Amino acid sequence: MSADLLTADEYALVDAVAALTTTTGCPAARVVLAQGRLLTPAPWPRSGAPRRGAPGRCHRTALRVARLLPGAYVEGYALTAGGTVRAHAWCAAADGTVLDPAWSEGAGRAYLGVPMAPEFVLTFQQRTLTKTRFLGVLDEDVQARDAGRIFQAGVPLHGMLDVGRIPPDPFPGRLPVGILSHRHSHVGSPAPMPSRAAPGPLLAPVRGTESRGCGGVA
Repeated sequence: MSADLLTADEYALVDAVAALTTTTGCPAARVVLAQGRLLTPAPWPRSGAPRRGAPGRCHRTALRVARLLPGAYVEGYALTAGGTVRAHAWCAAADGTVLDPAWSEGAGRAYLGVPMAPEFVLTFQQRTLTKTRFLGVLDEDVQARDAGRIFQAGVPLHGMLDVGRIPPDPFPGRLPVGILSHRHSHVGSPAPMPSRAAPGPLLAPVRGTESRGCGGVA
């Protein structure tokens, strides 16, 4: 979908995340703005999908569901039905549609987040010792355990999946200092979505409460 076919909700969400990077300097928002993809809201599958989880545990629930489906684990921001932007985690199918196991149908009007391979998130949990209390990859306290690697350089290529649509640049020609660019060499093109029958290998694997995030809580 080209930029001129984006919905008004998607434009509003991109603008809100961009505002977080300039008004609060939110490091998670900088990563999402640079590497995030727009995902299309869709109803929860009527059959063949895992059980959904309880609200308030979006990160753990999304990772559990992503491991059971041929899909991506996504962290970023969502525009709610009430018009607020909240930090959130969900899943995405290969066609770029949202699988949100923590919110009820229709609760999210637009989604912008970084699609990650579940295997990458699992190795990240092991490195940061956050498996039992997973707050999300982009949580500031979790990043502090990892020397802020992702806040500084973005999600590595081997951890991303090629799902969704790249959003329009809200700062054409004037990216704020510290914001990564989709066109920077270390971002490049993410790995393709692996199938459940033949999962794509990671290119360079690295061996309670939910994330507060800079834009609210999930």
